[in-house]
Amino acid sequence: MKKLMAHLDQGYEKMTSLFGRFNAQLNQDLEYLPLALAKLDLDGAIQELNKGWEELTGYPYRNGIYRSHAGFFHPEDRPRWQEALSQLRSEPKGSWRQLQLRCLMPSGERRWLEVKLRRNPQGFMVSLDDATHQVHQQQQLAARHRSLRNLVDGLPMMIYRCRNNRHWTMEYVSEGAVRLTGYLPEQLVDSQDVTFDSLIFPDDQEAVWSAVQIGLNQRLPFQVDYRLICANGQLKVVHERGSGIYANNGEVLGIEGMIMEVQQSI
Repeated sequence: MKKLMAHLDQGYEKMTSLFGRFNAQLNQDLEYLPLALAKLDLDGAIQELNKGWEELTGYPYRNGIYRSHAGFFHPEDRPRWQEALSQLRSEPKGSWRQLQLRCLMPSGERRWLEVKLRRNPQGFMVSLDDATHQVHQQQQLAARHRSLRNLVDGLPMMIYRCRNNRHWTMEYVSEGAVRLTGYLPEQLVDSQDVTFDSLIFPDDQEAVWSAVQIGLNQRLPFQVDYRLICANGQLKVVHERGSGIYANNGEVLGIEGMIMEVQQSI
């Protein structure tokens, strides 16, 4: 019995030693991950940091430990950080939030970070990754979209994208719809208030359908003139040009085009 107990004790000691070495190696590996990691208490004060945090933020370990993590973020972003901490305090362990926040570097540079905050039993774990390039790309893309939208909305015509059905269900309508039809774009999109086919003069509806289908079947642009019933009941003669959007298998995914008023001579 004594031999058995001694053998078990030796086995336990070996297992404990192996686990200790494994845990030490794991901590060492985490230390040098190319990712900033921080452990916070429930108040958001930093308890532990890895090497990646120093490399990403530019602040040495001694400047971060026991300080509020919020102090490293841009003042305009700190309320969002504090709100995330507050919400997670009342949520189950393992709950998490993902945010994009600006970090103030020692040099004065502002760097965008992808921040993941996770609730654990003692407080929070935080990972931070540099998202500056990604955010700048998103901002540039948004700026181009705004410029394009301003250009399109300034044209004296209605630019549209719709589905190929009898209602001509609109997926996108430019601001030119107001001047042309008297309806706001949001009233026409997804047939919220009115379907576009109901704006086409009844005697012209079949001719419009046929002209569009011939163009789509031949995979050619189409054009057609017809009468449009405006919101105030006025009839306008309009000219429409468009073309289909096709899948690789030839399926019609939608239609894009423009509609403008035809100025009739007196």
